[in-house]
Amino acid sequence: QLSVDCLQAKPHSTILMLHSPEIWAGDVHCQAHWGPEDIEAECWLEAATALQWPVAELAMDFEVRSSVEGHWLAQCRACPQSLIEAYVAQLKVLGLQPDAIHCGSQMDELEEAWGLQPGVMAEAFRLPCMDELASHYFNLFKENKAC
Repeated sequence: QLSVDCLQAKPHSTILMLHSPEIWAGDVHCQAHWGPEDIEAECWLEAATALQWPVAELAMDFEVRSSVEGHWLAQCRACPQSLIEAYVAQLKVLGLQPDAIHCGSQMDELEEAWGLQPGVMAEAFRLPCMDELASHYFNLFKENKAC
């Protein structure tokens, strides 16, 4: 019924949110002479080493930022590709296709990008407390206003 009432009524953006320990996060300190391909290659190697998985079996993304000292730093996120495929298969059963994949450490950035109040994403993805009613767990609206 949820699918009929909500999902088919209008298109929804679906985000697959992974949490530690499902996803590895690490930083790669970049050399001044590295180009974009070098940075990406080092990120793949660092992730493969940390996770003890072959590069060909990993899903990985990275973002290059300037460090406080003025050096380039690549912030990497990686996990086994099989994990992503399993989650996507589960979402497809519900008729959903993720538009993006994020990790829990990026919740604040996602809230800001979507214009949500601080803490909404953490509330949405927290586990229910013991004996908590499902209706309260999924209540993300306050005072009849969207979060």
